[in-house]
Amino acid sequence: MRDLAWNQLRALPAFRSLVRAMESRLFSQLGTLSDPVLDIGAGDGHFTQSVFRGIDVGMDSDRLILKEARRRGVYSNLCVSSATDMPFRNSIFSTIICNSVLEHIPDITSVIAESFRVLQHGGYFICSVPTNCLNDNLGFTRLLNFLGFEGLATRYKSWFARLQRHFHMYSPEVWQRQIEEAGFFVVIHTGYMSPGATAIFDLGHFYGGFNWIDHWITGKWVILPWRPLFFLEEKVIASFIGEDNPPLASCHFFVAKKM
Repeated sequence: MRDLAWNQLRALPAFRSLVRAMESRLFSQLGTLSDPVLDIGAGDGHFTQSVFRGIDVGMDSDRLILKEARRRGVYSNLCVSSATDMPFRNSIFSTIICNSVLEHIPDITSVIAESFRVLQHGGYFICSVPTNCLNDNLGFTRLLNFLGFEGLATRYKSWFARLQRHFHMYSPEVWQRQIEEAGFFVVIHTGYMSPGATAIFDLGHFYGGFNWIDHWITGKWVILPWRPLFFLEEKVIASFIGEDNPPLASCHFFVAKKM
């Protein structure tokens, strides 16, 4: 678990490393993905590089961020496109991964439908998403509610949703229904990021202020990735990575098959 934590910490702020390390464990447990693979919402390619040896196609609507993905060299091909209207023929991919992306796209129905269209029969659609518990589990939300400031807690949750650009945060049951209504059959689903981990994640946004300064000046979130400097962060993150489907989980992981 410590290695999973360090693999993220050496390049990302601690709060983001916490989530990505958990997702790394979940994706890694699936073993080798069947090619060809499409990564929806590839971003800068860091997560894919940290988990997979290589991916066939990385797709994102942001042309600038894909320049960083190209520099990493983890994708054989890159595509600038909206996920709601993919420029691929039917049944071309064996696997589609979509890590922490669906919640940021207003029209998720089209995204899931397009994923079904371009996936081969017997192929897998693998995604991670936030649940409706996320904002209630935030550290400051819980603290404000405990102190009796329910109105401030509500405003904080709304502010955080805008900050994260989250359009969708459903219960696991609703997420599963969204996926299955497109024609998929969900074969694996499990929660991750417990309320305790979410509280640490929330507070870590403020702890990571120096990372934002570093990124603004140098373009890197971590200037000196020397492992002994991150002993405490690594230990804290590692203590949460192995949580197995905790109650009231803030996020959920799905593996769905096109039958």
